[in-house]
Amino acid sequence: MSLTLHHAQERGVAEHGWLHSRFSFSFAEYHNPARMGFGALRVINDDIVEAGRGFGMHPHKNMEIISIVTKGSLEHKDSEGNHGIINAGEIQYMSAGSGVFHSEYATDNSDAALFQIWIHPNENGGVPRYDQRSFIHHDKTDKWITLISGDGRNNSITIKQDAAICSAEISEGTTISIPPVKSGHGRLLFVIDGKVDINGHILNERDELQITDEKEYALLALSEANVLLFDVPMDL
Repeated sequence: MSLTLHHAQERGVAEHGWLHSRFSFSFAEYHNPARMGFGALRVINDDIVEAGRGFGMHPHKNMEIISIVTKGSLEHKDSEGNHGIINAGEIQYMSAGSGVFHSEYATDNSDAALFQIWIHPNENGGVPRYDQRSFIHHDKTDKWITLISGDGRNNSITIKQDAAICSAEISEGTTISIPPVKSGHGRLLFVIDGKVDINGHILNERDELQITDEKEYALLALSEANVLLFDVPMDL
């Protein structure tokens, strides 16, 4: 089957008092052998971090880590000397490379909401890398904006993988194309909010559609919708 729908309520759940998480794929204490990732895409965590709380210094290695902040602000520090505030509408990228320690805390002003995304790199090791970019002023209305790519196209953040993450804000009643991909790649459509129809599959907020063929599809917004589109190699 080339189109597979996963509903939001099927995701893993973790509640830690200050941290409220939903896991698309197996992560931490949530383990589902049928949900270990999608090709090179390993993690989509939907997190709310309460104000003033966060993740203390902890290590990562050989993973491309992307944080899309949708509400509030996060303060980042790492063992490479990077330090900054990531605000709603901004994206943080960290290539863990041969190893890095980092911490992320919601600022004291308000809770922070983010999507934490992990993608396997196309090569292990190397010097850790860091980037941070604001996409708040990009016009995403009824068109795709490239946030992340392997080649930095359209001023996107460049990662160590032949993968891409795009975003669109679609007006109710509007149809946009889900473009085809090259051989060996798959696509994952994630609805941040709203309601869409793809080839008869109805997706609501936080639902996900996996597309494992290469052909073009049409996405119809049944309400105003905010969506992410992942294009990743399927063979690691």
